[in-house]
Amino acid sequence: MTHVPEVPALDRAGAAAATLAAAGGHGCVTVRGHRRAAAAVTRTGTEIGVRRGTDHIERTTTAFLLGRHSLRYPLEGRHAAVVGCGLLAVHEAVRRATRGSASGTPSGPDLPLATAPAVAHDPAQLAEDIVRRLPVAAALDVVAEAHTVAEQRVFLPTDGPAAHETLLTGAVVVDVLRSGWRVAEADIAWSGVVPPDPDALAARVEAAVRRSCAPRRAAAAKVQLLLVDGSAGAFLHEVCGHLVESTRHRQSLVAGRVGQSVAFDQLSVDDDPTHVGGFGRHRHTMLGRATRRRPLLTRGRLTGLLADTPDGPWRSEDARHEPQPRMSHLDMAPAPSPSFMDSALGETTAPLIRVHRLGFGSLDHRDGTVVLEVKDATLREGGTEYRVEPFVVTAEARQLLLDVRAVGCAATVAAWHAYCLAVSGSLPVAATTPALLTGVLRTLPHSTLAPPRPAVARSGKGQRV
Repeated sequence: MTHVPEVPALDRAGAAAATLAAAGGHGCVTVRGHRRAAAAVTRTGTEIGVRRGTDHIERTTTAFLLGRHSLRYPLEGRHAAVVGCGLLAVHEAVRRATRGSASGTPSGPDLPLATAPAVAHDPAQLAEDIVRRLPVAAALDVVAEAHTVAEQRVFLPTDGPAAHETLLTGAVVVDVLRSGWRVAEADIAWSGVVPPDPDALAARVEAAVRRSCAPRRAAAAKVQLLLVDGSAGAFLHEVCGHLVESTRHRQSLVAGRVGQSVAFDQLSVDDDPTHVGGFGRHRHTMLGRATRRRPLLTRGRLTGLLADTPDGPWRSEDARHEPQPRMSHLDMAPAPSPSFMDSALGETTAPLIRVHRLGFGSLDHRDGTVVLEVKDATLREGGTEYRVEPFVVTAEARQLLLDVRAVGCAATVAAWHAYCLAVSGSLPVAATTPALLTGVLRTLPHSTLAPPRPAVARSGKGQRV
């Protein structure tokens, strides 16, 4: 049951938060009660083992102050956090934010304004449900990890009424191992009470296992990528989403080009934190303002940035991280007909790699260099389908957007989910995209971020779900 603070308590907390307004600018105090549960389920042969993690509960209060916006006095953020989720914590966080002192722990009795609500689903049950749907193979082991998060937030903005929000998220990641080494993987993630269909995840795992059994082939020096099964979401996240994030300290490379053509003329992309069921869906920014859909690209023209303005998309993982403008859920519009993609596929000039899953990715904001790991891909040649060995592509983000050759129709739309790590913490992000065909790209030998090792149970943090 969600705890709603009594009106007198909110009034007193709001009065303390109003001190931020006296410091000048826009501000918000956010009181958070956070609970995370996790579990891992393994299957070796027909034997199933369940390992539950210890529930993680955290109660914190943060104060975030964004200085006045003018040409003479640019935006300057101040952030302070304390352990606790009541009136005392609100007063202490405000004091630290306005005076610039470090984070810490308030002392003395406190009246709670937020609690850590119960998670919506048992992660062990979710993981076991997936494992039992997969066919048994003597040579293959399965590891399924699941986590669920419930968080209550109370927002006390300096320029609006108090607001409440309860966030529910969850994810399941499945790894299939042969002789202790990962050969296939798939995942699902969601926000809200209703998780996605587990049968769909089981089908994706089985398809990944079938691809892993195909004969191997190395990627050619130059290729074109057909991004399917939601992998276009990972591509857009790095190439478009991070490119349009813009702050006073780190301006976007396309800042100042709003209204101009910056991408392929069939690309229309919005960021929508209100997307129903979208991983990371939320209704309020860390300045306590309502979230909204933001057009980024409209038929190739730049129509918006994710900027550090008072109405920007401020997000943060937890009290340790200062809020920053971050994307949430990218929606790419599909083409009205499959003929656009069919025509472009008939004009490819390099071997066509069908990409089912991208791995790590990064964007260097200094020069726009994007690095993408192609992790699960196939190539059809002479009537035979080959599993392409993992490889890396790198190019300049602005050129990548201009070189896109086609966007798929509505029948090719699929979802992608991940955790994205940045200054403001590890945040759930997602995308809903049709298939996407790139221009010609040069490939590089595969290079992992860490030395190869057998697959092991993960915590759910990092860039993977």
